[in-house]
Amino acid sequence: MQSREGDYVAKAALQGKVGGMAYVASTIDKLRNEMPGRTLVIDAGDTWHGAGLSVFDKGVTMVKIMNTIGYDMMAPGNWEFIYEQDHLLDLIDLADFPIVAYNVTDTEWDEPAFPRYVIKQVGELKVALIGAAYPWTGLTSSILGSAGNWQFGLREQEARELIEDLKEEENPDLIVVVSHGGYGMDQKFAQRVDGVDVLLSGHTHDAVFDPVVWNDTIVYQGGAHGKFVSCLDVEIEDKQVVGFNYELVKVLPSQIEPDLEVQRLIDTAYRPFEARLNEIVGENRSLVFRRDYWLGSMGALLTDALRAMTGSDISFFPAWRYGATLMPGAITIEDVYNLVPSDGKIITYSMDGKALRRLMENILDGVVDRDPYSRVGGDMIQFSGMELVFDLDNESGERVVSLMVDGAPLVAERLYSVASVHTRFQNNPLFGAQYVKESEVIFVEALIEYIRENSPLEPIIDNRIRTRGMVNGDS
Repeated sequence: MQSREGDYVAKAALQGKVGGMAYVASTIDKLRNEMPGRTLVIDAGDTWHGAGLSVFDKGVTMVKIMNTIGYDMMAPGNWEFIYEQDHLLDLIDLADFPIVAYNVTDTEWDEPAFPRYVIKQVGELKVALIGAAYPWTGLTSSILGSAGNWQFGLREQEARELIEDLKEEENPDLIVVVSHGGYGMDQKFAQRVDGVDVLLSGHTHDAVFDPVVWNDTIVYQGGAHGKFVSCLDVEIEDKQVVGFNYELVKVLPSQIEPDLEVQRLIDTAYRPFEARLNEIVGENRSLVFRRDYWLGSMGALLTDALRAMTGSDISFFPAWRYGATLMPGAITIEDVYNLVPSDGKIITYSMDGKALRRLMENILDGVVDRDPYSRVGGDMIQFSGMELVFDLDNESGERVVSLMVDGAPLVAERLYSVASVHTRFQNNPLFGAQYVKESEVIFVEALIEYIRENSPLEPIIDNRIRTRGMVNGDS
């Protein structure tokens, strides 16, 4: 994630790299030492997947790192479920800390699939930790892994009942919800569900520098990619939070020594793949970043490349919120895997103009819906080959002002060829995709060859998506 203000490249040159689990470990140790015996280390998910190495070792090293650091619990993110069920269960068995989610059940009996909560003794205080998975995990790319083997949901009433049971049976001093719901969804949850003292949010990867308070619940989120360790200190009297202090601590390798045991785990994990991951495949001449509400330069690069690979009229790629920033300079294979940390295959199909317009209306609705519970998926889908002008002041279903394909107005009856990766809408009858074919081509591997052949790269944010008041994709 990058700031939209200032010169990010110059800032990076001054500050150096940010993040890295060996440095996260040292940062956590430093914070623990400030309050020995009175700390909890918790995680809101999307941690075992999302980096190049995790594609190769399927999250094993990350679990070992978390064991070494001494995590106390984790709520699963939607990307943990991209793994096949047997492997995910193996990772859970490997973890020395509980994986907790009250809102995930088995598909046969609707029984809890994970522990719904854990009780931790922290100094003199008893703390109840409730986990919550992303309610719409079954509608994400994780359905290609094990998400279809479980049931997910909001389950607000179950949360209320669980909190009341905990108060009666466990009498905790503090109730913490660790949720992968997303910052907007989790704030609404806090407003509607009483009795939560602290809510650590995940999924939207927001770097929250100042927590919000709703319904006496402190809500915050700690960014992504190991760039920050969020530190919340709470003062409790008679089972009530009477004060708190918060800091989003940036993890700066230039200012802290790495944890040697964690660094050893990382080095060991890299060794079998090091030669390939370090291979230089091209050069980048501009800043390539993932996170932007509407369009990022990474989305432009990936969809332009996908369209060029397939010769399609249009290409789509999900608006994932992870994907490491690519600085100007040499591009290694590891860099490419950090852009697309998955083995998703290229899918081709056809859609007529009417269906494409319906699809874009549907996606806009999901992105901008005023109800956080209805925002399914990520930010605006990334695309190439189209120009979209929209107006958010219009009613649902009428937000698309115009759609152009290859410089010409969209024709309702015409069939357009489409390519995508990690999308599901092509299987939805609502959008009328035809001739759907999943190829055997793994997109990230094809992207490596594309970069070899088209280097140097210089992707930019253009006007393929715009509305009133937006220039070059910026709001």
